[in-house]
Amino acid sequence: MDQTTQTAIATTVVLAPAVAGALLLGLGRAGERLAGAIGLAGSLAAFACAVGLIASGSGGVHVAWDFAPSLGIVVSWRLDVAPLALAGLVSGVGALVLQFGHAYFGAGPKGRRAIATLSLFEAAMLGLVLADDLFLLFTFWELTGLCSFFLIQTDASERDDTFPAAQQALLVTAGGALPMLLGFIHLGLAAGTTSLSELTRADLGTADQNIALALVLAGVLSKSAQIPFHFWLPGAMAAPTPISAYLHSATMVKAGLILLLYFHPFLGESVLWSHVLVPLGVVTCVWGSWCALAQDDIKLLMAWSTVSQLGLMTMTLGLGTDLAIRAGALHLFAHAIFKAGLFLSIGAIDHAAHSRKLSQLGGLAGKAPGLALASGLLAGSMAGLPPFAGFLSKELVLEKLTLADPIVDDIAVLGILIGSIGTVAYSSRFFFGTFFGAPRSEGAAHAHAPGIGLGLAPLLLAALSLCAGLGASWTDRLLLEPFTTSLLGYPLAAPQLALWHGITIPFVLSSAIVMLGYALHRWLGPHPLPTLDPAWRGPELFASGLQACISLGGVLNRLLAGLPPAVYLAIALALGLGAGLPLVSGLSEISFANWRFAPAALVGLQIVVVGLLLILRDQLPRVLALTVVGFTVAMLYGHLLGPDLVLTQLLVDVLTTVFFVLALRFILKGARPGGTRQSESDLRSGVSAFAAAVFSLAAGLVAAGLVVAVAGAPTDRRLVEAYFEMGPTIAKGHNLVNVVLVDFRGFDTVVETIVVLLSTMGVVALLAGSEAAEPRLLGERVVPSFLLQELSRLIVPLAALFGLALLLKGHDNPGGGFVAGLSLAAGGVLAVVSIGERRARANLRVEPERVAVIGALVLGSSVLLPLLIGEPMLTHQHGTLRIGDFELYKWTTSLILDIGVVLTVGGGLGAAAMRLWEGRAPRIEEA
Repeated sequence: MDQTTQTAIATTVVLAPAVAGALLLGLGRAGERLAGAIGLAGSLAAFACAVGLIASGSGGVHVAWDFAPSLGIVVSWRLDVAPLALAGLVSGVGALVLQFGHAYFGAGPKGRRAIATLSLFEAAMLGLVLADDLFLLFTFWELTGLCSFFLIQTDASERDDTFPAAQQALLVTAGGALPMLLGFIHLGLAAGTTSLSELTRADLGTADQNIALALVLAGVLSKSAQIPFHFWLPGAMAAPTPISAYLHSATMVKAGLILLLYFHPFLGESVLWSHVLVPLGVVTCVWGSWCALAQDDIKLLMAWSTVSQLGLMTMTLGLGTDLAIRAGALHLFAHAIFKAGLFLSIGAIDHAAHSRKLSQLGGLAGKAPGLALASGLLAGSMAGLPPFAGFLSKELVLEKLTLADPIVDDIAVLGILIGSIGTVAYSSRFFFGTFFGAPRSEGAAHAHAPGIGLGLAPLLLAALSLCAGLGASWTDRLLLEPFTTSLLGYPLAAPQLALWHGITIPFVLSSAIVMLGYALHRWLGPHPLPTLDPAWRGPELFASGLQACISLGGVLNRLLAGLPPAVYLAIALALGLGAGLPLVSGLSEISFANWRFAPAALVGLQIVVVGLLLILRDQLPRVLALTVVGFTVAMLYGHLLGPDLVLTQLLVDVLTTVFFVLALRFILKGARPGGTRQSESDLRSGVSAFAAAVFSLAAGLVAAGLVVAVAGAPTDRRLVEAYFEMGPTIAKGHNLVNVVLVDFRGFDTVVETIVVLLSTMGVVALLAGSEAAEPRLLGERVVPSFLLQELSRLIVPLAALFGLALLLKGHDNPGGGFVAGLSLAAGGVLAVVSIGERRARANLRVEPERVAVIGALVLGSSVLLPLLIGEPMLTHQHGTLRIGDFELYKWTTSLILDIGVVLTVGGGLGAAAMRLWEGRAPRIEEA
């Protein structure tokens, strides 16, 4: 498999769930029944591509898009075994969660939105694990937090605690990400690269390692819910169970641990690595175990167990040796499998017994034996019992602890013993309290077995955990050994995984943990541990910090009260643009020509949007979909290195959208005398849907045939070569597009401009006699948006200056009269929308219609003036304005034609937009 194919497949891994999610969001009601199938297809496609890349033996870094070369920002994927295996884990668990989610939510708007957002969340996580560039990784890192914010609020219409929980999770994780971004910048400056693959080979000094790790740990610890940032994770239980299953198993909470695995090769020697991660991991592990045993709600029990398990993995990775990486990696995979299965089992339990409280459950084993079997296998894996994958990972962790440094060893051994005893206890409490004993409520007494839709995913995950443990040598050979070799860069000489190594210290410790944990469960019985409330708890500290920020905002508001709005805008621009201005030169080099898959991706997006056009029923979404098609066409022009076409297409697309939206009022507002709206069939003027479809299909086929015929016809480059030769010599211009339009084919430009003028004048004439609009949402008497008003003060003059620049430089650089006129028209439309048509007309001081007429006169004079000196029409003169030896400006009379085009296009389109804005659709009289 060649490199291009591998890069395309890797890009598909990320794009497949993203496309599925975007498609579901765009389909609306039409996608409610197909939500599960579309989401599952995206996840399975990503999983198949990841597994296929592993099987093909891919490796190295593959650049998909050299996004900003001078800034060193590239869209590049690491296709080693470790990132691809993590991608397989994320997409594989994602597929099962989406299948369960469709059965859990059913066919409805909430289920469609949840599955769509889960798919986008999965795409962000896949991008995170595959990204090679630090800034690309950070982008996906933040996208996971943003998606989780919406996911946690899935039940916002039914619960009041969803927004506070989502806000808490977003602010805590995003707040930790800001120092991490500084750490990424420091790494890039210190190593001279932002590539993870190159950083593993970089020689970083001790100070650079310590500074970078101290900053990066803020993001790692907050994302993976380590004390003192752990409180957001139990709060996120406001989300529905399928979402909790995905957040807490294979995705968001694992992001910090995955970053530790990636950064260990070049930051693992830092003194902070062990001395920060091990103590925090121990405290988090023990505290999470205690809180899990203090819960009556099994979903909260499982959430706190996630906190405990994350502490265990952080502590293991914090030991910082190759064996620790091996042990932590195995437990990461094992935990993702059994924790996803357990959360999904809880969702099925809630569906079967209509309760999640241990005090109201019991006796479900006889009523739902399949669910009891799956939950028992998964709980056994979490408790570290043989022969499950959880047993293998726990044995590996214990084996590593016996080889650690003395001081770190003592802390870690104590932490894992206490935490693991708690793990066995809360695993037993969950399983035996839920499935055995007498039913403790009516719901448990009348519970029923969940259907295959809710039971399939937990059973598959339980079987996978069991098979991974029984096939320990295969797990080692096919997964763990290649994974750790990929991370470390060399094979690790370590004992092979096995269920039985004889009577060893890890075996003795493991046996003691199981017996003490089960004894603790039996001693507690049905009573939970008491809840310990520290003086300063995380949620209270978070609320205090949030209130302090609000108070600071109030102080600043009082200090700035009474100042003109322009001052606020100036402050915002100074703070927002000041730091970004140095990047402008680098960002200006962004080009889709550097993205090798741009044409395929853009055409694919066009196909999806055109499909939406066939499905969407409302006019406004159709207009917006057409706008997306226009933007993709502009991007294709950018890939073909046609900046003139990009400018023209973008401005035409924006103005077309504006005119469509303005014209829609006539369709939606037009009414019969009785006040009834026009139906869609009225607007078709008697044309049947079948006839319209046949005509549209025929027209499309003819257009497609013409395109294919033209594309396949032999090309004669003599005219093109002549233009390239005559442009600089005869027309004295280097922008061939503009030179052809005004010098060699000026008559075409004149005719096209006249067509624009006639069209806009037709709109003005049609609306000239219409009644003034009554007050409406966008009417004159309604106060427009304050933000839009203030922005228009900046944007409208900039649009005028931009148009002037395009006009003056168009002869040698991208620009010209037509695109300059479009820029002026766009600025004029924004002025009308922001301040209203009356104030806009007062500020203009000249009617746009007159501007268009003056432009037509200038255009005509540019055609006829050469006749006065005996030259043919549209003959242009060229020269250079000099002051001494200094060349001030290179002039050309073709500028007169361009000025006429600017005034005609800008004035005509502005007049049409203004009339559409202030006019009202005439009533439709019945015959």
